[in-house]
Amino acid sequence: MSGTQGRQAEGDSGRDRRIAAILNITEVLCGKTEYTEVVASALEASLDTVDADSGSILLHSPTDDTLVFEYVVGPIADRLLGRSMPVTEGVAGRVFRTGEASLLNDVSQAPEHYHRIADETGYPSVTMITVPLRTAGGRTLGALQAINRRHGVFGQEDLELLTIVATQAATIIENARLHEAARLGAVARLLVKVGHDVKNMIAPVIAWTRALEKVLEKHFEALEAGSLADDALAERCARDRRRCQEATSLLVEAALRVGERTRQMADCIRGEMSPPTMAPARVSRIANEVAGVLGPVAAERGLKLTCEGGDDPEILADSSQLFNAAYNLVMNAIHATPPGGRIALRVEAVRDGCFPEGSCVRLEVSDNGEGIPPQVLRRLFSAESISTKSGGTGLGTRIVREVADLHRGTVTVFSEVGKGSCFTLTLPLEPD
Repeated sequence: MSGTQGRQAEGDSGRDRRIAAILNITEVLCGKTEYTEVVASALEASLDTVDADSGSILLHSPTDDTLVFEYVVGPIADRLLGRSMPVTEGVAGRVFRTGEASLLNDVSQAPEHYHRIADETGYPSVTMITVPLRTAGGRTLGALQAINRRHGVFGQEDLELLTIVATQAATIIENARLHEAARLGAVARLLVKVGHDVKNMIAPVIAWTRALEKVLEKHFEALEAGSLADDALAERCARDRRRCQEATSLLVEAALRVGERTRQMADCIRGEMSPPTMAPARVSRIANEVAGVLGPVAAERGLKLTCEGGDDPEILADSSQLFNAAYNLVMNAIHATPPGGRIALRVEAVRDGCFPEGSCVRLEVSDNGEGIPPQVLRRLFSAESISTKSGGTGLGTRIVREVADLHRGTVTVFSEVGKGSCFTLTLPLEPD
């Protein structure tokens, strides 16, 4: 074979490989519209194309101007997923900012390499290709990295292939985002109508509950007026009277809370967000309210729900928002704990020291349930949080984070798979 024929054969081989790569990622992603599924499939197809051992898709977060590890494949995937890095650092940051791809077959020689990840995880990056995730329309969404080629080193052809694949992937990711935005827009429009209906449906629930309360009260008054001779019967009557009063009060309060949240939802959609209502409140009282509302729900599932603490001072807080945060944490614990398990709310005040270790009130919700997998735990309070429950949205923990931020507080979690979880919401005694 002549030199000309050899070069032509190499060219044909490279062209065939590029066509195969395009067909591969198109086939893999065709028909996928679920955002997380698109991102995962895009990365796996890309790594398969260049025979890489691991890799990541990092997407830009305009909120804090960072690159977030949206999806990771490889030995340290669980330690990177959801992590973020400044766009001003690392090879990925440079590629995102400049739009120029990078091929490194000796990463240690790159001065901008983000060594912190390798130092913390113990997984060295030896060879690396980083390409911008740029759509066909020219918008850069982030960066795609392929790390440590399984056989040999990366070549120029690998760089070209990954660039082609990344363009395809970026365009499909953006389409998935647009599809998700359209879906959420349709949901928002539906919620306006649902909210109106819920408000109308709650009114008779409250009215009939209050009517029932009056009827029951009259019956109890009549029983007491009859001078019950049996002490045991009199005690039982008094106990049932208290329980009925508590039950009807809880029904009315729950209905009013649903109505208020529905109103807030409608206001949000119309762009009329109300400012938080800060007033003196005791976290222990709110915790007891949540335990009272969700106690029957826990008991129905065979769980024991307890609430401890009560010597905390009043703090300036939005009671409605704190109720929502505690409610979400306990409800998540109920879903994550099998029958026979335990859920505990504890409220503790630390008056000495400086926030957040001291000068604070802590609301702790713990359970001995399923625990949270590391890959979910790392992105739990982020905008990309996901749920471990079938049909879940991951929204509950984001609400808790927003409530903590609103009160200049913090929220932390410790969890171990198979042993349970403990969430701690820490609020300052003195507001900023």
